[in-house]
This record gives sequence, C-alpha cells and structure tokens, in this order.
Amino acid sequence: MKTITALEVRAKFGQVLDEAAAGERFIVERAGMPVAAIVPLSDLDDRDVDRIRERRLAAVDELRRIGRRYRALHGPVDAAAVIREDRDHGHRT
Repeated sequence: MKTITALEVRAKFGQVLDEAAAGERFIVERAGMPVAAIVPLSDLDDRDVDRIRERRLAAVDELRRIGRRYRALHGPVDAAAVIREDRDHGHRT
C-alpha cells in the first residue's frame, strides 16, 4: 500500500487510477493525516454488504441442499451428534 498526498493525487490522477486498476492501494493524506483510500474496484466486492449477504444466503442454501441429500440417503440425522463425533474422532474422508 502506498501513501500519497492529496496534491500528488491531483497532479498524477491518471497514473494513480492506472495503478489502482492494476491492484495497487493508496492511502491519501492531507496535512499529514490519512483522509481517504483509493483501492481497486475489486476490493469493494469484499465490503459490499449486499454481496456479503448474498454469499452467506447462498452458503446456507447449499448447506440445506447437502442436508436434504444426506437425509435422503441415510435417513434422519442428529447434526449435533455428527459434529461431536467429528470433533472427538477426527474428520474422516
């Protein structure tokens, strides 16, 4: 991560954008104090609340699908017992 002054950003804006697009991250300082960040657009995906929620809901849906498939093959299951068994005796593949 690079630190750059607001004045440098104004003078080299195109270059800063090119570097950010290539993956560089910048902390922008004004009067010696950090005031902003310039980051690649892909970094925002990790911070987008809606996308985080979508990924979590998709993970829950996948767990439900796996559970339904497991129950169809093996019948009812006590999830807590399975977790305890795995914890106590190690994961078996």
